[in-house]
Amino acid sequence: MNSTAADSYSKGLAGVIAGKSSISTVGLKGTGLTYRGYAIEDLCSQCTFEEVAYLLLFKELPTRTQLHSFQDTIAANRALPVPLRTVLEQLPRDAHPMDVLRTGCSTLGTFEPETHPNEQQVNIAIRLISCYASMLFYWYHFSHFGKRIDTGTSKKDSVAEHFLHLLHDDPKKIDPLCARTVDASLILYAEHDFNASTFAARVTCATLSDFYSCITSAIGTLRGPLHGGANEAAMHMLEGFKDEMDARQQLEQMFARKELVMGFGHR
Repeated sequence: MNSTAADSYSKGLAGVIAGKSSISTVGLKGTGLTYRGYAIEDLCSQCTFEEVAYLLLFKELPTRTQLHSFQDTIAANRALPVPLRTVLEQLPRDAHPMDVLRTGCSTLGTFEPETHPNEQQVNIAIRLISCYASMLFYWYHFSHFGKRIDTGTSKKDSVAEHFLHLLHDDPKKIDPLCARTVDASLILYAEHDFNASTFAARVTCATLSDFYSCITSAIGTLRGPLHGGANEAAMHMLEGFKDEMDARQQLEQMFARKELVMGFGHR
């Protein structure tokens, strides 16, 4: 490697401008996380995930009529095609949930392929938003209990409520606080500018590959413990602490050894 190449190397693409985004900013000039100019704090406190998803897809917050239509479309897209359910039934009980979603996305792309990219991309995005919980919990309940659940749930269910109803496989009313917590979590994870999974999806997209391939690339990247999988790794770390004192001592030792502490830091 010559000196010029060595001088231009940027570990982890730190400081490299890979592109521009009008969708999201992370820590830009101290503004924190924003979606299309709206502060994440305001979106979490005043909006539902459906409203935020609409904002990201269509560049503006929906009117009441637009929101109701969008919610109806999401509800209508929750069902899984029979061949996809058959594939999910073949996945082992100990499969990782992210692997299930990756396989589900890729498989759905063979049964409902993208044939007109300029016309279908938003519709495919809505389809995936609508049915990811259906994929995950159809596999979960079949692989663990041998039960083929109905993934439809009520048309009035939000994405968060749909998730919780399928998780428990119970149509009874769920705790509003739990639903709001899941809803806020979905909003917080909806968009993070040029993170690793977005970057991977854009690389795949740049080859003019189909929408499902781009999202499959993103899911594979998100699965890693240095990206979305950091949440799971952080939980495993927390479960290893006996109490607050033990946590403090172990963390101080990890810091002293300059070990990687999952859940802290953001490139």
